[in-house]
Amino acid sequence: MIVTSDVIAMIEHWLFTPPNGYFGSSYGADLNGLLLRPLNSTVADEFIAKMKTDIPILAGLDSSQLALYSTAEGFEKRIIVLSVGTITINLNNVQNQLLSEQGETYDANAS
Repeated sequence: MIVTSDVIAMIEHWLFTPPNGYFGSSYGADLNGLLLRPLNSTVADEFIAKMKTDIPILAGLDSSQLALYSTAEGFEKRIIVLSVGTITINLNNVQNQLLSEQGETYDANAS
């Protein structure tokens, strides 16, 4: 039986896998594709559609159960959130963790 924690683990694996991360497969999330797009673009719909294609168990969920939205934080920062039922995943935190693991960021305050 598949429980909520299993579905969340599937989504987290998908989020942490870059697109085309597996040879011969387009599986994976393109988090950078969410950035710097016009407000009237269909980027959120495309992201959800790819997620449903890559993780077939999510295909049965409708827009009230699986959604991507953003909120404002301060003057010029947007927080992108993936909502799965009652669970929310902050995609900014996922992106920051990916960048730190790949060595693309540097903490100038590190001792």
